[in-house]
Amino acid sequence: MHKKIGIIIFACIIIALPILTLVKLPKEKAPFSENENRYLSEFPTVSLSSIKDETCMNGFDAWFSDRFYGREQWISAMNDSERLMGKTEISTVYTKDDRMMQVLSDYDDIGAAYDADKIHTNLAVINSFAAKHPEIPTYFMLCPTSVGVYGDSLLPAAVKNVSVDEKDMIESCYNELSDVTPINIYNALKGHDSEYIYYRTDHHWTSLGAYYAYQTAGAELGYTPYELKDFTKETASTEFQGTLFSKTLDQSVTKDELDFYTLADNSVAPSMTTSNGFDKENSYDSIFFRDYLDVKDKYASYTGQNVAVATISRNKASDAANDSNISDSEKRSILVIKDSYANSMIQFLINNYDTVTMIDLRYTNQSISNLVNVEDYDQVLFLYNCITFSDENDLIKAGL
Repeated sequence: MHKKIGIIIFACIIIALPILTLVKLPKEKAPFSENENRYLSEFPTVSLSSIKDETCMNGFDAWFSDRFYGREQWISAMNDSERLMGKTEISTVYTKDDRMMQVLSDYDDIGAAYDADKIHTNLAVINSFAAKHPEIPTYFMLCPTSVGVYGDSLLPAAVKNVSVDEKDMIESCYNELSDVTPINIYNALKGHDSEYIYYRTDHHWTSLGAYYAYQTAGAELGYTPYELKDFTKETASTEFQGTLFSKTLDQSVTKDELDFYTLADNSVAPSMTTSNGFDKENSYDSIFFRDYLDVKDKYASYTGQNVAVATISRNKASDAANDSNISDSEKRSILVIKDSYANSMIQFLINNYDTVTMIDLRYTNQSISNLVNVEDYDQVLFLYNCITFSDENDLIKAGL
């Protein structure tokens, strides 16, 4: 009897799900999923040719997979059931002690893809860039992700055995540099691992983690970093659930805070201009985009959405109390070729430069030389996290 009831319930679900999906079909042609940060699949075009070559059926499968009724609730329930059975990995995200992490691995089902050939290619591009501009000091900061700092104590041994040690990866990459100065921030971050330096639900570092990177970089880049006590911290949000949460929909992990740091004496008021690399420019009177605090992608509140080029100006007051941190030699500019780890570090770095220009090669098809005049800058910094750098396809544009 119980078996028959189970079969009936299962059959009802199978029948009801497609009906509810069609009835509750979103009105938008291609609605945007904030959790997954992508547009969902559209209903396929039905024609005789699309039916024959199976593109219609494949498109329908993708559409139904994206749009079936209660999709996120079903996914969340499935993931919860797996966690109840003791599973610590969901969609290559490992959760332990109220922290989500993603590893680098040669195995796609274990973590983010580790591509040694691509890493060597990217390092060669950085070396080539430095050789092409010998008069401009070039630096490379390869940032560990949270698993590089916490993974040794939190990951299962079986996972550690098939994942990449980010500390070793960083040292190996730095050993391949030629005429490029490495900025090793690993020990600085590891030394502060009891502090809130990485988000629990996102792949980025927090503002505090970015501060320790900024503080460490001063010795190589030639500036005197401000102390934490020189800044006013504003907790802009306590409701952040980032990219790792989106993979698992695990509500058991504590939501994150986003903090903004500004000099306490209000001596600096940064402004920003962004460009798509062609003719479109937008100007802003702040590097903090508060509108993003009300949406899923709250990390975009740091300098806004990633764009091809963003130039930040310091706008320093003439009567600043902290002039001791800015020597004549530090009244200069730096070009930062980066991924999104740089976005939250800018709130600190801009206090020691007249101008910081960020280039994100993922958002342009142009070369660096077409986007800016490299000779206008006193320094160049390549800044990437380990996972992005291992899968970076666009850095080749730096050498064009």
